[in-house]
Amino acid sequence: MTTASPFLLLLCILLISASVLSSPMCNNQCCRFVEGFPVKLRRLRENYSQIRDYYEANDDLDSALLDQTVEDSFQSSFACHTMKSILDFYLDTVLPTAISGVTEDTRDLKPHVESIQLIFDELKIDVVKCRNYFSCKKQFDINNLNSSYTQMETKGLYKAMGELDVFFSYMESYLASKRRGSASA
Repeated sequence: MTTASPFLLLLCILLISASVLSSPMCNNQCCRFVEGFPVKLRRLRENYSQIRDYYEANDDLDSALLDQTVEDSFQSSFACHTMKSILDFYLDTVLPTAISGVTEDTRDLKPHVESIQLIFDELKIDVVKCRNYFSCKKQFDINNLNSSYTQMETKGLYKAMGELDVFFSYMESYLASKRRGSASA
């Protein structure tokens, strides 16, 4: 055995150790959910890019539905409750209205809205399972959001669907803060 062989062996061990230590080690379902969220987010954004123009073109309201209050809630100690509440809002109100409002002219939107709905269903299940992992402190009050949506009447659908990308960004920021190696976990 030459002197180069032990050196190469040591180098290989160090490289393998470095890659193991630098990759996230998820030992529970909630950590895997947080680490895997970017894949779901990419699928959400891909589907949204197929429907965005239609909903934004029909949104003629100046006020925001997902306003600064919602953004602040995503940066608070009860962000997971905020996320669950807004997922419920979209799953119970917005997405079913969007699907039922599909016409012959807009039928190409339906598979993308349904895909968003399925991903939101998965996200909601994971958020509920991982309440303790996120260390949520208190509930988010969804009543103001519901009230604003209702006051917008039929235009509320276009506003809510047009702001999906804002919701995606809020979720992305929050879940990124929960990834291993981030400031808080």
